[in-house]
Formats: sequence, structure tokens, C-alpha cells
Amino acid sequence: MPNIHILNSDGSSYNYPLIKVETNIGRGKNNDIVLADGTVSRNHAKIIRSEKDYLIIDLGSYNGTSVNGTPVQNAMLKDKDQIKIGYYKLTFFQGIETSLAANEPVILIPVDDEEKDDQRIVKSSVQSEQQDSKNFLLKGHSPASGKSTEDDSAIKKGITDLERSNKVLFVLYEISKQLNSISDFSELLEKIMDLIFIIIDADYGFLILTGKQDKEELIPVVVKYKNESMKRNEKLTASRSIINRVIQDKVSLLTSNAMQDSRLEHAQSLFLQQIRSAMCVPLWKKNNIIGVIQLWSIRIDNHFNQDDLQLLQSISSQMAMIIEQASLNDQIREEENLRRRLERFHSPQVIDMIIRSSQEAKDDIMEPRDLTATILFADIIGFTPLSEKMPPREINMLLNYFFSRMTDIIFEYEGTLDKYIGDEIMAVFGAPLEKDGDAERAILAALKMRTELKKLMKAGPPDRQFNIRIGINTGRVVAGNIGSPKRMDYTVIGDAVNVASRLESMGEPDKILIGEATYKAVKGKFKINKVGAKRVKGKTSDVMVYEVLG
Repeated sequence: MPNIHILNSDGSSYNYPLIKVETNIGRGKNNDIVLADGTVSRNHAKIIRSEKDYLIIDLGSYNGTSVNGTPVQNAMLKDKDQIKIGYYKLTFFQGIETSLAANEPVILIPVDDEEKDDQRIVKSSVQSEQQDSKNFLLKGHSPASGKSTEDDSAIKKGITDLERSNKVLFVLYEISKQLNSISDFSELLEKIMDLIFIIIDADYGFLILTGKQDKEELIPVVVKYKNESMKRNEKLTASRSIINRVIQDKVSLLTSNAMQDSRLEHAQSLFLQQIRSAMCVPLWKKNNIIGVIQLWSIRIDNHFNQDDLQLLQSISSQMAMIIEQASLNDQIREEENLRRRLERFHSPQVIDMIIRSSQEAKDDIMEPRDLTATILFADIIGFTPLSEKMPPREINMLLNYFFSRMTDIIFEYEGTLDKYIGDEIMAVFGAPLEKDGDAERAILAALKMRTELKKLMKAGPPDRQFNIRIGINTGRVVAGNIGSPKRMDYTVIGDAVNVASRLESMGEPDKILIGEATYKAVKGKFKINKVGAKRVKGKTSDVMVYEVLG
């Protein structure tokens, strides 16, 4: 019995028998195989069973479906094919016995909030170990009473220095531990602020980052209170006067009497919030300040000292590295998401060029713009009478298999899949990025599509034979995301596109027709026959047509 072997993230595994004609896979509870994780779309993919074959189809999922490491829209499954859906690894086996009932659903890793659409829900399993970790802090003991000597003073100083050094080691150890165990960046920063309050006696604390574009913009990331009873009804804001002094002078600031400190120009906020003592240290990224940590004390008998400032500076250095690493991780995730979105329509070479481009170019690359491109239309001939003889499911599988192979060829020659139109496929060479030789690669792709179809037909049954015709044209087009706010599709429009479509429709089976501009771009590189001027629907003048022979 063919089945799907599912490897769960905790190491457990399941076998699901493919008895049903359609086996639905996704995060939604209505699926046969429920993969309850934010990396899986609600209706992610399905496996269709025919008489002998099994076809997996991606249902427009956000993160895509891969078979043996290659992203696919659909693919025929073979024994031991490796399927990746989100973070899950599935294996297709042609025949393994299983104990599951035919219609018994498999639900893996259920989550509490099923309604959070396409968001990975991260729940930290780390228990608070801060109380236990305090054992790492060495407690200083005063010398025996009545002994106040130079030796006693040296001992006291040694113990104080040891305590301070041990505090630094304690915090760095805890930060490293939290860094390796907490994947959520905001939660990590909150944990680190908790650590700061364990070893520095502060009443209020702020972790603030500067804006990416505007350095004047300050973004409070964490606001920390000594305890819940100290929360105020009115809005609590960090002192802008202190922050400005730190950022402008690029120094750490310590004040034991904030309201009287002349450096702060008697800022009104210090009086209003009754700040007695304050510290503020910068967070550095190379030579730039990317944020600050600010601590307050409002108690008359509690003043920060130089040792507190040094400790906070040590922590800020560690935090700056964490923030930079998180920024790099976010960049990597953004690139992975961008690559997954692009790989359904663009070749790997085009995707690499987009990924390597500047951020401004990435933001602009899908916006409508004028460029020169070569458009290819390939249409199946005789598919309508063929479909009349076949069950709809068999037609679907045959069409998906044909489109899958033709799309691979388009990507091989660095083209962009524009769309499927019934039994027709439209591809573009030169969008979103113009390259030398776009017209030549379009013709090479057309020749290989024709050759590959002959191989497919030779291997197929006599009652499922069909042919294709191809039209290619080059010219100026508008390329970009076009549509309504609710649905945008990347496509190309213009007269060159219309002519390419007309060339395809006037062609005969197994023929590749090209327009004048395409012919001039590839002249001398292929064996081409001049067909002559032809009247094309929608054009006031005739169009010169050529046939590519090989």
C-alpha cells in the first residue's frame, strides 16, 4: 500500500496510507494530514491518486513545496521521494504496510491558536533559571568586627573587585544561555533586561533602538519596572535629554543627581518623573550608535556608581552583538522568503541576481517599468478532442506534467514563467531583468521544448498524443506587478506581447514562428526560413514572419 512517512520535529514518525483519491495536507483541521505549524499553509498541498501514479500539487502555499530538494508546483511521485512542506520532512513509499485506518487523520504538533494565519508560533520551553543562576554570584563577607587594618581594607577591595568581575561573568553567561535557547528576538531582549535588574538596583529601565533611516527616531523596545507596584498610570517615557547627550557625545553617561546635573540642562522630564540617579550607555554597531540602555533610580538613598556603569557597558557590548546577529538572521529569513516567492516564476539565475541587488533595487524590481523583452507563447494543439476522451482527473495530471517539464526548460534558459492560460503557457525572457541574449535563449528554450515534447509523446500511449506550436516576439513592454489591491500578478503588457500571441495562433503544429525584431537579434545563430509578411489581427500593417528550423 503506497503511503506517506512523516517525520515529526520531536523525532517521532507516522505512516499515512494513500487510499483516498485525494489526500489533503495542510495546517487546517479539515486536512487528512494536519501539520499544525505556522510554516505550513492552511491548505498547503494535495496528493492525487490515479490508476498507477501519484501526483503532488502545491495549492499556492506561502512557503512552497519541495520534492528531493527542488521546489515544485506539481510532480509525479516515485518511490522514496523526499517531500518538504514547511519544516516537515515526508517520504513517499510505493508499498509499506501501516496500521493506520484508511480515513484516520494524522495531526502533528497541535498549537493553541489555530487562527493565527501563516505566522510561526514560537513557545519558549526555557524555564526561568535566574534564581538558580544567582548561585554563580559570590557573596562578599565583611571582616570580623573590631579588625580595621590595612589588610582588612585590602581584603574588602579584593572581595569587591571579585564580586564585580563575577557579576560580569554571570551576566555574560546568562546572556549566552538565553541567546542559545530563545528564538524570539523581543523575548530575548526582555530576558536580558531582567538580568540587568538582577545585578543593578534600578527602578526603571529602557532599551531603545534608533530608526534605520532616521537616526532621530527612537524606538522603545523594552520598558522594565523594578516591580509591578512601581508601574505608573501616566505614560512613562525615557529622558530624551540624557539620550541626546549620549548619542551626540558618543559616551556613556552617569549622574548621581539628575535633576541638578548641568550637563542635562535641567530637563523638565527629569523633574516631572523625579529621577534621582540615571545611567545611559550606547549600543554600538561598528562605529555607529544603534540604540541605548537607560536606567533610572527615583530613590534618594540609591545612587548608581562607576562600577554599575562599567557593568552596564559590558552588557551593552554583548547586546549590540546580539542585535547585529538578529539583524543578520532577519536578513537571511527575508532573503529565504523572497527566494521562495520568486522561485515559482523565475529561474534560479534570475533569483540570484535579484537577491544580490541592492535593497532599493529589490523594492523597485516588481514595480511596473519599461524594458525590452522577448515573449514566448506555447500552445497545445489537439488538446480539446483529446480531453473529450479522458477523465478530468487524468487530463489534469497530464497537463500538470506537461507544464512542469516545459517550465523547467524555461527556467533552464533563465526565463520567467508569466502564466498558464488553459492549455497554453506564456514565458518572458528579459523581465524583470534585461540581459544580453534574451532572444537567443528564448529560441533555445523553444527548440528544447519541441524536442522534449517528442520524447514525452514517444514514451506515452498512442491515444494521448498531442503537439505544440510556438510564437516568439521581441519588443518594448511594461513589466511589473499589475492588478488590483486584492490581487497583483507579475506580467508584461504591450504590443510585442500581442504579436507574440498572434504568431503562435497562426502557426502550424511543431512550428516555431518569430517576429522581425527577434530575427534581427538572432540572425546568423540559427537556421531560419523567411515565411513572409502576414496580416495580424489588431495590426494596421503586415508583420514579417520567420520560422526557426533549428
